[in-house]
Amino acid sequence: MKSIFIKIVLYLCVLPFSVLAQTGLKADENSSEKEKIILKVAISEAGYFPFDYKENGEIKGFSVDVLNYFKANSKYDFKFITLPWPRALYLVAQGKVDLILTLFKTARREQIYHFIDPSYGNEVNQLFTLVDNKFEFNGQLQQLTPYSIGTIREYSYGDTFDRAKYLKKLPVLTEGVLLKLLIAKRIDIAISNPLIFKNIILKEKAESKVKAIEPYITVTPVYMALTRAREDSQEIKKTLGQLTQQLKASAYYQTLLNKYQLNFK
Repeated sequence: MKSIFIKIVLYLCVLPFSVLAQTGLKADENSSEKEKIILKVAISEAGYFPFDYKENGEIKGFSVDVLNYFKANSKYDFKFITLPWPRALYLVAQGKVDLILTLFKTARREQIYHFIDPSYGNEVNQLFTLVDNKFEFNGQLQQLTPYSIGTIREYSYGDTFDRAKYLKKLPVLTEGVLLKLLIAKRIDIAISNPLIFKNIILKEKAESKVKAIEPYITVTPVYMALTRAREDSQEIKKTLGQLTQQLKASAYYQTLLNKYQLNFK
């Protein structure tokens, strides 16, 4: 577990180049910085490594590099608004904030937001339990029926898990709380993005107490979601969708996946 995070840190250190330097892109000649349309982007207070996180007071991450690519190739610029996740979802739905990142697409959410197609990455979710728990898992959710499962409030873990009403799910606000509940044996299992959860485990020096369970629960596409309340929302959706396609077809996209350890199969 520990080696993957050491690898990420080292890799980030040796690639401190700006987006424009890596892509060879120039800002849109038809749009000066003063003419850029500012879109407010909601991100979680806790961060969502490696998609967005703070380092020395600066917001970095895979999603941030994607937005920088958009900025370099369009008339849009992006201002980050740090919010609790449930409030972020609400404010984007209300049109008070324009975009939200790393969102799973569900039928319910498609009624609330414009999703920027195609997805701009993938996320995995994995189960974690205490090392002395003899629990085994072969990928069938029915195996989880006897156990209490800690989740994050208002998160989606993919349609199959979300629809599994027979599971005992206990929602909390942050992954840090999930870990505390797991160590205190107030939940049997935690479900989380492993890159995030393993990082928290390392910070709390809990490697000897908690183990990851394979296989992954899901490998799920993540999207940027746009408010429907803006009059120009369709134009923004179209532009960002085209830029996402352009980015994913580029060599730079593979560089980003490698940089942030997001090459999930």
